[in-house]
Formats: sequence, C-alpha cells, structure tokens
Amino acid sequence: MKQVVTFMMILVASMAMAQSSSHKYITVVAEPDHADWMYKVGETATFTAYAIKENVRMTNTEITYSYGPDKLDATYTGKVKTDKNGKATFKVPGMKAPGFTSVRVKVNYEGEDYASMTNIGFDPYKLEPTTTMPADFNEFWDNSMEKASKVPMDVIVRHNDKESNATIDVYYVRIQSYRKGNYVYGVLSVPKTPGRKPAILRLPGAAVRQFHGPSDLAYEGFVVLEIGVHGIPVDQDEEIYHQLESGALSGYTAQGIDNRDTYYYKRSILGCVRAIDYLCSRDDVDASRIATYGGSQGGMLSIMTASLDKRVKCLFAYFPAFCELGGYYYGRAGGWPHMFRNPNEPNIQARLEVSRYYDTVNFARRLKAPGFYAWGFNDPACCPTSTFSAYNVITAPKQLHVGRDTGHWLYPWQTAKALKWLKQQLDVK
Repeated sequence: MKQVVTFMMILVASMAMAQSSSHKYITVVAEPDHADWMYKVGETATFTAYAIKENVRMTNTEITYSYGPDKLDATYTGKVKTDKNGKATFKVPGMKAPGFTSVRVKVNYEGEDYASMTNIGFDPYKLEPTTTMPADFNEFWDNSMEKASKVPMDVIVRHNDKESNATIDVYYVRIQSYRKGNYVYGVLSVPKTPGRKPAILRLPGAAVRQFHGPSDLAYEGFVVLEIGVHGIPVDQDEEIYHQLESGALSGYTAQGIDNRDTYYYKRSILGCVRAIDYLCSRDDVDASRIATYGGSQGGMLSIMTASLDKRVKCLFAYFPAFCELGGYYYGRAGGWPHMFRNPNEPNIQARLEVSRYYDTVNFARRLKAPGFYAWGFNDPACCPTSTFSAYNVITAPKQLHVGRDTGHWLYPWQTAKALKWLKQQLDVK
C-alpha cells in the first residue's frame, strides 16, 4: 500500500509540473542585429529569424513576419524560408520619430501556430509624451490632499497570530481616508527588532484580491504596509473578491472618469498618501526613511505617491501603468488600461481632460525623490512607448534597468538590484 501511495504522489507531482511548464514545443525567434535592441531614428534593422524544435533549428521552414508601431496594427506582413542552417533574414525600416516597433514572427507546425514578439526602440530615450500637464494640476492635488488630511485616521489594528512568527509581527489595519466612512485596508509586517525602522509602502497591481503577511521585505529589515486600493477589507474569503471583480468592481479603471472629482482613482491615490500618514505615526517607523514600491498599477501608485508626498524618500516602480492614457487618441500606444482606443466613445473630450489629472506622466514630471525603475521592451500591458514617455520627463535622480525580452514581469536580477538600491537609499545595513 505504501508503494502505491508513493507512486501516486510521484504521478500527481509529475502532472503538476507538466501543467505548470510554459516551455513551448517550438520557439520562434526574431533576433535583431543590435544587441541592445535600440536604433537611431530612420535606421534600418536587420533581423535573423529561426525556429527551434527540440533544441535544433528547423530548416526549410516558412516563417511569417510582420511589423508595425508598438500596440498598433501591423503595417507590413511578409514570409521568409529558413536555409540549410535554419536561418532567414528580413529588414525592418526605421521609424521616422522616437518610438517602438513591434516585430512578430510565427511558424505553423502541424496545424498549430507558434509565435513571438520583439519590440525594438528607435531613440527611446528621446521619446516625448503626448499628454500635457493641466495648469491647475498641482492646485487640484494640493487641495485634495489638504481636505483629506483633515479626516481623522480612526485606525483599527488587529494582530494576526497565525501569520506572525518568531521574527515578524503581522497586523491587519483599517485607516480612515479621504472622507468619513471611507477606509484604506492593508496588512502590516513589522520586524521584531528594537528601535525605529525604515518603512515601505507596498502598492498593488490591478486586481481585487486578498493580502497576506508576512511580507518578504520585512525579513530585510523594513516595516512593510501593503494596501489595497478598493476600500474593502483584504482578509475576506476569495469568493467575495471574485464576485466583486465580476460585479461591482468590474471595469473599475473607468468608473467615474467623466469628472476628475468622481474618478475611481482619486480615492485610491489619496488613500496611498493616508497610508504614509499612518506609517509616520508609528513609534517603530523612522519617518525620514520611507519608500514606495510597486509594479503595474502599483508602479503607477508608487510614482504618484512619491510625487505628491515629500515624506517619501525614494521609490521603486516597475512597468508603471497609466502612462500616456491618451496615447491611442493621438495615434500611438497608450499604457494600461489602454483607454481611448475608440475615438467615437461618448464624452471623450471630457474624459481625455480628466485623464490628464491621473496620467502617471504628469506625476512623474514633478517627482523630486530618487527612483529605481525596471521594465522590458516586450511588455504587452504597460508597453515601452508608455513607460519611456514617463521615464523621460523625470528630472529627479533616476536609474532604469531594462530586461529587454521581459513581458509583464521582471527577472530576479532586476528585483535584487532594486532591493540593494533601496537598502542604500534608506541606510539599511
């Protein structure tokens, strides 16, 4: 019986590994002739294309290729056939202005398509945004924060014995924000070491979900507050979040966008500032050593919070969302959540105007805190046209670490460098 149980355990484990594997039977590659994937405006790029099956390049194989502006329709489609060495070449004309071109390659084998994408940049560090900052941008946010600051925090903190351990205390917190009866919810991880410690406000990507502690960053010596943006508790059953995500919070990124005061993210952004208020109020936090940290929606909020709140000493933002919200309206790629694709949508001019008060680019323009940034060229959600548009307007100290072939994810080396940098900025030994 023991042998049967052992065999079943091995079988189940093997099936799980097979299901979790993302390796494709055939890998199709479009290899640019510049190792950094970057070209000058107007410069022609030469690509070598090949398909690999079982670690061997496929000969005499037809590869379909196409190219066009980042996130927009292809402007050209062609076909090439691999030679006896399994290689084929094709050229991509240079862009007439700074930006990104998406190059896609595809092979059909036994009725199934295998494809990949390579985004190349043309003078990407010269890419300029289409959005402009409203004349009263600072006034709008300063007034909004001043009103929100008068709302009592009315904090409730609950220790979580189950998630706490010998070195980290975990708490669930509720903080009143924005207006009476509106709350920010989050999970707080506090190292049990004595004295005041640096703190990180960890900001979430787009989702409606639970939060758990302890945070991995707490083991590095930080007090970590990870918050949600929806004003709902973060420790409920998963089914509740599934229902909200498909119901009341479905499409939340567009809720209230016809007016800058009713837009969904106003409460969320002010909630991030209120979370900084709370961290600064704690006896175990050194208020002079606070950072924001997040990716995608969290990257956007990391930039926004650091831009609005001078108490934030530094920030880590990876593939930030909400950059160049109006990009599609002006004929080029916009960042997540890819608004304004339809130029005929109702009330579009008013919505475009509101978007300028929430575009990450405009918050990036007023940043003073040093920042560590990371993303890739192949990100389909927060595309490089949008993220470079924000990065290029930052005048504060900054460094960007690009993993060119990454999509909406980072390599471990990027996060490891970010952690090292954060420790240096916040004087963590």
